[in-house]
Amino acid sequence: MPAMDATASARRQTVKMRKLPNGEATRVDDAVPEIVWPPRVVQPARPPALIYLDLNHYINLARTAAGLQVPDGYDGLLRAATAARQQDRAVFPLSGTHYMEMSGILDPAQRTAVAEVMESLSGFRVLLGRVTLAELEIDAMIDALLSPRSAAERIDLLGPTFGWAFGMRGGLTIRDADGRDSSASMREEVGDREFERIMAGATLAFERGMLAGPPDEEIAALRAQGYAPEKTREVTERRAQQERDLSGRLDKEDRWRRGRLRDVVSASELTHEWLDQITRATLARGTTIGQVVREDRERMRAFAEGMPSSRVAISLKARYHRDGRHQWTTNDIHDIDALTVAVPYCDAVFTDKAARNALAASSELRPFGTFLPRKPGELADWLDNLTG
Repeated sequence: MPAMDATASARRQTVKMRKLPNGEATRVDDAVPEIVWPPRVVQPARPPALIYLDLNHYINLARTAAGLQVPDGYDGLLRAATAARQQDRAVFPLSGTHYMEMSGILDPAQRTAVAEVMESLSGFRVLLGRVTLAELEIDAMIDALLSPRSAAERIDLLGPTFGWAFGMRGGLTIRDADGRDSSASMREEVGDREFERIMAGATLAFERGMLAGPPDEEIAALRAQGYAPEKTREVTERRAQQERDLSGRLDKEDRWRRGRLRDVVSASELTHEWLDQITRATLARGTTIGQVVREDRERMRAFAEGMPSSRVAISLKARYHRDGRHQWTTNDIHDIDALTVAVPYCDAVFTDKAARNALAASSELRPFGTFLPRKPGELADWLDNLTG
């Protein structure tokens, strides 16, 4: 990847951008810096296309499958999505947001029904988590602004387990009473075929359990072992409060909403969300973020806006902060976390109306070329027209 001149990059004209990251900077419109795709992220070959569905759409698909009443169009979407998945024309990957939001569904039967639809459409293919992806994008951006380092490990965008969304690699292992890995001894004892059968069954049960969550009768025992999903919700609430605090500051100085709001949001995004990751990445190179951006506004803007997921986050937050009446909730944080990964790296994203409108109105996101359907029927038609 060539080093990028930030001042020049902010003034280049729009050209068509490829979806697959190849390590090269991709030009966008006059006011926004180039996008730098992280070359360490390995995108899967197309087809199948990657389609991201918000949880509310999975809920409606599950209700459709159960014969319950839903808004118009979900019967057609369930048919089209199932056919596209079975014919390997599309896959519907899950995200960390799905797992966290599923824990908020109180009815175990409903969780199970929704999880069954998710399993059938995703095959438990899971997108890289936002934190891991941001770390890879930060590395790529520093390389672009300074000079590339030697090649490092590449990581698939899609992984085979829920852990892919939370920075974990590998699968299940068998351990003895002392906690030592006894997989090899068990394989020797039962034979390769039986060992693979046992592990496949255990892995499937584990993935289903992580998505659907524990039944009510098991929660007390799990809590005794440290199960505490509310801890994650507390972190999300703190992040929502950060946005409320920023909104309050903007209320006091409304000129920022009418002026350089995007720069304000960019600074907040990097400071509150990614300061630790940026610090580690710059220390690993023996430099500082100050030396990377050289206190130059265009280089600062290039750093924040050049990372694909960061650009989406900044666009969504700036849209929401533009309206001083917007009431920040944890659902906003969940949506933004999911969309920052899905919009740049998937081919179609079916989200809720408010988020979809914010994405569609953000011209700086149009070069991603991501299809943003308004209604389930629109996505069904799009899926029907996919080729294998």
